[in-house]
Amino acid sequence: MLYSMPKKIQLTLSQAKWQLAAANSVLVLIGLQNLRMQAGIQDTDLMANLIQISNKAKALDIPVVDLYGDDLIQGMQQLGEYASSNPQMIFAGQVSPMFKQILPHLQSVTEQICVVDDAILLPNQEQHIQWIDSILAQGLHHMNSYSLTRLWDLSAPSNYVLSTKGIMLAVAEQLNMDALEIDPYVDLKQYGLDSVAIVSLVGVWRAHGANVRYEDVLKHNSLHELVSFILQSAG
Repeated sequence: MLYSMPKKIQLTLSQAKWQLAAANSVLVLIGLQNLRMQAGIQDTDLMANLIQISNKAKALDIPVVDLYGDDLIQGMQQLGEYASSNPQMIFAGQVSPMFKQILPHLQSVTEQICVVDDAILLPNQEQHIQWIDSILAQGLHHMNSYSLTRLWDLSAPSNYVLSTKGIMLAVAEQLNMDALEIDPYVDLKQYGLDSVAIVSLVGVWRAHGANVRYEDVLKHNSLHELVSFILQSAG
């Protein structure tokens, strides 16, 4: 049976000293196929958080590696290849006995390991909290999905965030769509772009130096117009 994700106050504060950066990150999803087959999981906070961080990784061009069953060896090989360019391994998904076994090996590759504490699943909430305590004792980092995506947004290279690709993928993320599914000349409100999404996008673009306001997004309401305007405002 699925349980409620522990609240932040229930988890011991992380003592890790390294600074998370989007350009150094790789997102590792553990046993995602198994999770998706569990009854009732689609409407849970856990799945919502997994989708959120996966979409954010895609929007910021952060590599995503799946560790699952027969593909485990291939996934480990991918992690080894990313170790030099993306030494920050961010883990989410099902905390299985297999994952607990390979974690010490991963620590020998990089000290910068972070667990997304509201995007993992253990047998119950008590074991969830205990496991977070145990990884802290091993020097690992943990944070929730909101903090992770916020730090990724702020630390991503500005020349990517304010590029044509970065802008398109950021909008697609807010719409929960593939960028190629968006007609660049159609009003984005027709795809469901609402005020909350606009505020989020404007906040990120402004943080990276673009001179853009909420009203500008409403005025330049197609993807084509919006990209052109933001590129000009950032120039």
